[in-house]
Amino acid sequence: MDEESNYPRELTNREKEWLFFLLPVEKPVYCSYRDKINTMQVIGEGRFGNGNYILGLESEEPDLSYSSLPMFASGQIICKEGIIQISIHEFYDNKIEVSINNLSGNEIPEILNELKRWSYSYWKPGDKSPFDNDKLREINLMEQKGKAVLAISFKGRAIWLYEQEAQINQIIPVTNFINELLRGNTKIDRTKGININYVFENIKIFSDNDIVKAFIQYNKQYRKIDLPDTNLMKDKKKGILGKIFK
Repeated sequence: MDEESNYPRELTNREKEWLFFLLPVEKPVYCSYRDKINTMQVIGEGRFGNGNYILGLESEEPDLSYSSLPMFASGQIICKEGIIQISIHEFYDNKIEVSINNLSGNEIPEILNELKRWSYSYWKPGDKSPFDNDKLREINLMEQKGKAVLAISFKGRAIWLYEQEAQINQIIPVTNFINELLRGNTKIDRTKGININYVFENIKIFSDNDIVKAFIQYNKQYRKIDLPDTNLMKDKKKGILGKIFK
């Protein structure tokens, strides 16, 4: 049978339940994605195939002319039979790219014995890592504590941004952020190149201010949050970060 004839199709009950697990109904930003997905069908495969799908209206077709959009939500269903990695990308052009993959094999067994599940979507400041239960480094990006917090997992090699007002955790692409952290910084051996594991193993070398400055530069290119203009609020005693950042 022609593979394209399998689309459009409805999400299976299991697919929808897994996707909705990443989208807490009590948090409006995530709930809005639930509402969007409820109106969509699987209209085709994404560029990566094998569990990478494009959701959209039944009358539409996938547009693979643009690259994948940033991750909106991510998590895992951990079972005896394998680890199911689930991700949802940002909504664009009335479509949402999603991925549901078995990290332990190509196919997802019909029968699964679930052990636990986790998602970034439920994390809040003070919590341990959602996936490793390890202690995180938390850095406040604004003077008001807890309003915008950058969370760094040494063990999980992951970084995300918590926004209190929107009640959302934005996953930060590690490579792009590390590029900004290392730019012009002499605290680490640059002869090793951009080795993500090496940087995370030595990230305690970098002060909170180093990391905040890197995020400011990263945020200028990949807008994640509206930050105050640091140039308008300098403080001679505290430096350019002044009263805004801790």
